[in-house]
Amino acid sequence: MLNFRLLAASAAVALGCPLSAATIITQTGSTASFAAPAGGTTINFDDALPGAFTLTTDNAAIVQGTTLNYAEPAASDGSRYLAVMANGTASLQSTTAFDSVSFYLGSIDTYNTVDLLSTTGALIQSFSGSAFGGTADGDQDWPLNNRRVTITRGGGDAAIGGIRFGSTGNSTEVDNVVFAVPEPATWGMMILGFAMVAGAARYRRRSNNAVYG
Repeated sequence: MLNFRLLAASAAVALGCPLSAATIITQTGSTASFAAPAGGTTINFDDALPGAFTLTTDNAAIVQGTTLNYAEPAASDGSRYLAVMANGTASLQSTTAFDSVSFYLGSIDTYNTVDLLSTTGALIQSFSGSAFGGTADGDQDWPLNNRRVTITRGGGDAAIGGIRFGSTGNSTEVDNVVFAVPEPATWGMMILGFAMVAGAARYRRRSNNAVYG
């Protein structure tokens, strides 16, 4: 189920902010949302990394199961996942350009962080766990705190080349990361949507000038 509050916020971003603002869409935790979406480059931490990617870790590891320091994401299939412990980071980086990245985030906390990176590793935008909905209180079982998160870059942003997960406490748990480029038909719909937003803004300005001019 989509988080309609975040969808509404995304619409507000499109209407009132520069196109460089990234869009976030989340789905509550379930077997379906845990599974990696088709049509992109998938990193599931069970298989070898795709050739274009490197993984750099600091106080982070690919793990399995649940311990005192990390918890298997709710709805997981029991496979391995990435855990970033207190004051650690883990970066997936490539030189390939993508427009969106999707990942399953477990037991979301306010102190979890996600950084969107360009193909050169430069920071595009940062997010805290609270940006992804739910109560972000680290609940290990509640579907609202275990989510599929999809971040799409804004029209003025650099292309996505990587993502960095961090945490100031135990822990950030993530699985089934998917980097993707929209299909041509999707690009067409996005361009049409931006044109409609721009047209509506121009119409409002003309109306305001007529009324208050």
